[in-house]
Amino acid sequence: MIEVEVKVRIEGIEGMEKRIKEQGAEYKGTIKQADEYFDFSDMRIFNSGGAFRVRAAEGCYRVTYKGCKKDKETTSREEIEIEVESKEKVVKILERIGFIRLCEIKKKRKVYHLADLKISLDEVEGLGSFMEIEGMANSEGEYREKKEEIFKLLDKLGVSLEDISQKSYMEMALNSLIENFK
Repeated sequence: MIEVEVKVRIEGIEGMEKRIKEQGAEYKGTIKQADEYFDFSDMRIFNSGGAFRVRAAEGCYRVTYKGCKKDKETTSREEIEIEVESKEKVVKILERIGFIRLCEIKKKRKVYHLADLKISLDEVEGLGSFMEIEGMANSEGEYREKKEEIFKLLDKLGVSLEDISQKSYMEMALNSLIENFK
């Protein structure tokens, strides 16, 4: 499955929330998420452009592998995800087989749906406010269609394609850590 996604830094949630509601988006709820990112000590997943995380959200736990990004305009990539019963046991297994914890991202996420797109308005601890728009695709053709659909929505929301961030929250957090050590 291909996750077709764009991420945009926004000044605040309220203004964007008003604009997405004007487009007909339906509010689905607010959730708190804590994502822990892992890799081997040689950073082979990160260095290949991928990511491996364990997410806790409202008592549910998911393990996700994200492949390398598909293009230079979005953060779209293959995504493989499973639900797990115990975050602690998964983390223990990962540590036993040699994974190291890279960082943790905590966010408060307001979720909206517009047709088959999911729009998330995120307040991310230490990083700021963001909007993510995502859809899922099963083929290259669907991927291109979904990407175009997302770009059209961004235009309706008054967001320039130049405002799209190529970096994941993990990349932003790791860059921040590096900057703080300089």
